[in-house]
Amino acid sequence: MSRAGEALRSVTAAALLLAGSTAAVSAAEACLSYTNRIGLTGRLVQRTYPGPPDYESVARGDRPEKVWVLVLAEPVCIAQDKADRDGMSPAIARIAEVQLAATKRDLGGTKPGRTLRVTGKAFAAHTGHHHTPIVLADVRVEPGP
Repeated sequence: MSRAGEALRSVTAAALLLAGSTAAVSAAEACLSYTNRIGLTGRLVQRTYPGPPDYESVARGDRPEKVWVLVLAEPVCIAQDKADRDGMSPAIARIAEVQLAATKRDLGGTKPGRTLRVTGKAFAAHTGHHHTPIVLADVRVEPGP
């Protein structure tokens, strides 16, 4: 290969490397935050999960727990809260579903299957009652998605 060809290949490789590192920074900046109120759009579904005493099987006697889940059109990520010393706010990638700590009234009577936009405060799942990687509390429905 000629020197000009080698130089072009080196410049191209350097440009791709730089573009990759810029994309990584952009992706990190695009992640959601535990510290700020966040907004999400998705399809509302209601699911039943096994609850106490064993959180394993409703058929084998665990109490059914009905929860609202927002199924996101596109996965999101959430950045680690670096101020959290207990490790309760880790970075999580590719979140496709978010449990809503909300009642039907909080959701404005929205029926399952509808697409809606909600805002709230995120926290990482940390008990058997949490069924998605993050849970959204203080949920408010915004008008139209």
